[in-house]
Amino acid sequence: MNSTLTVSRTTAGFIERGHPWVRPDRFTRGLERLRDGEAVTLIDERGKPLASALAEPGAEICARVFHRKPGMAFDPAAALARVWERRAALHADPATDCYRVVHGEADFLPGLRIERYGAVLVVVVLAGCIIPHLDPLCQALAALQPGSQIVIKDHRDDLRRKDVAVRRWGGGAVDPEQVVVVRELGVALEARPCAGLATGVYVDQRTTRAWLRPQAAGRRVLNLFAYTGAFSASLLAAGAAAATDVDLAAPSLAVAAANARLNGVAERHRSVHEDCRRFLAAPGDGFDVVIVDPPTAAQGGDAWVLRRDYPGLLRLAWTRVAPGGLLVACCNTLHGKPFPLEETVAALGGAVVETPGPADDIPPMRGFPEGRPWRLAAARKTAG
Repeated sequence: MNSTLTVSRTTAGFIERGHPWVRPDRFTRGLERLRDGEAVTLIDERGKPLASALAEPGAEICARVFHRKPGMAFDPAAALARVWERRAALHADPATDCYRVVHGEADFLPGLRIERYGAVLVVVVLAGCIIPHLDPLCQALAALQPGSQIVIKDHRDDLRRKDVAVRRWGGGAVDPEQVVVVRELGVALEARPCAGLATGVYVDQRTTRAWLRPQAAGRRVLNLFAYTGAFSASLLAAGAAAATDVDLAAPSLAVAAANARLNGVAERHRSVHEDCRRFLAAPGDGFDVVIVDPPTAAQGGDAWVLRRDYPGLLRLAWTRVAPGGLLVACCNTLHGKPFPLEETVAALGGAVVETPGPADDIPPMRGFPEGRPWRLAAARKTAG
């Protein structure tokens, strides 16, 4: 039988509406008896059972729900097997071998993210509550995909203070520069799955690329904050006339050029090593598709703070959208007060376009906006 953890009336309301996190407050009772990773039953102040969760007594989030039914035991191998089966179509797809295998709380494995990059499985630890269960999880993972290299990354700490610790499950050296060529929608991309948190491919944007591919044929593409150019490589492979990647990180642009060569589209690809705002402010040609996918913050160039700088950059980007062209804007900042992305894009004056959400390997969770990796908004400029 599970131990119990009493939560406040406010927290109980959040849990009942679908949110999976418990933040301790003065009404939280029972933490002192719990261990990291222990399965507990959450109860409200009247003793009503709410859900089953994994405890992490000393953390800012002291419990994370893994099952909506109270009193459940936590069986990580069984949970992983169910998740793996839900991705059966992806496992069998020869055109795509990089995707999200486990999406944390939405897949009933709280504090955990697992991604596949070909024959490498990357296990990202987001919370201490999952650490006691890592060995059985990795054993189950190895059985599900025999011969895979399993890499564990510890991402519990703020990356501004501490790098991601990377190790290979089962022992052995980890080469952060190891390059694995993966496929997404039939497009070859260089990934570095043993590097830090950023591997070179953001697998959660697959549906956005799939949505844009049929719209890109014969079009000129501008990819701002391009990183390793996955959008450009994918759209060029789908028939885009040309693509320009703009980014301040020269190593990322080198990978973007390599991705273009891998797919035989280098003659239609251009890299610009420059601050995106300076690029947009300079005189230049228009583009039929403009993609803007900035980080939350960056120190290079003139420095970048999304909440402060994004509206001005989107206005600049709109001036470079050709008549009839499409602006696609992404926002990865989901914590705290939401950035008004949809309103900002709508205010540009174009026709708002319906956009896709994340793919099935990134399932949504009712009442849990933090579980969604990004928001997307798009507008089309009036022709003529």
